[in-house]
Amino acid sequence: MEASSITILGGDLRQCYAAEYLASQGFAVMCCHTPDFPYQPGISRTDRLTEALGHSELILAPTPLTRDGANLLQAETCAPCPLETLWEKLTPNHRFAAASLPAGCLNALEAAGCEILAYGSLPFFQEQNARLTAEGLLAEVIRLTPFALSSASLLLIGYGCCGAAIARLFLPLCRNLHVIEQDAEKRSMAKNNGILPVSRKEFAKILPECQIIINTVPAPVLDTAQLAQLHSSCHIFDIASAPFGFPENTTEICLLPYYRIPGIPGRFSPASAGKIVGKAIERMAEHAI
Repeated sequence: MEASSITILGGDLRQCYAAEYLASQGFAVMCCHTPDFPYQPGISRTDRLTEALGHSELILAPTPLTRDGANLLQAETCAPCPLETLWEKLTPNHRFAAASLPAGCLNALEAAGCEILAYGSLPFFQEQNARLTAEGLLAEVIRLTPFALSSASLLLIGYGCCGAAIARLFLPLCRNLHVIEQDAEKRSMAKNNGILPVSRKEFAKILPECQIIINTVPAPVLDTAQLAQLHSSCHIFDIASAPFGFPENTTEICLLPYYRIPGIPGRFSPASAGKIVGKAIERMAEHAI
């Protein structure tokens, strides 16, 4: 294994552009279970997991790691790669880089003795990835709503990194923008930035006026009774990770347009998103974080 080498496992085009960036910075890059990538000169490819893991001590996992909880996220044309098989082939020599990992996967990696590089927690990555998320979300909101944003009232659920980036982009475009946020410091930040925090006692007044709801919190915030207060033209956009903020059958239950939009940077700006991933991995590799 080479110290300046990296193995790219599965994923979407973000992984492809991360591979290109890392190769341009002098890493020896090998891709595995990525048949659809437009490979550049100097990037190796294999379909054999053993060969891929033997190429490098640094492994870059896809985002998300898995969709079904059992197999690596990869192109549908590839034979399934069970996560159990991956865990069995990892050794204490490997460093496993991922944006985030489910608890069960963390336990499996710790049992294998791997060092885990959680680049998703790096502030610079969070900020830039949130900006790409906001841009892609804006495109989807414009595409899927039948009214102009300039006439719309928007309710944002959560004012974390993504919520703040979304608010900055949408605020100048909307008639007004409210936010539901439990953290007092974040509520204060939102208010200072021109966003109107909403308390629970104000739900009855604000919810019927909302035409767009954007959820960034991976947990239910509005219950069924509160959803019933929404106007029939309200569109709900859920960009949270699992278990999401609303049930999958929200449209059937509440008769409201409901859209789950995961992986926005990978869908709308994979080149920029992949480069951000590559830079995060480069920093972590250089500084042995």
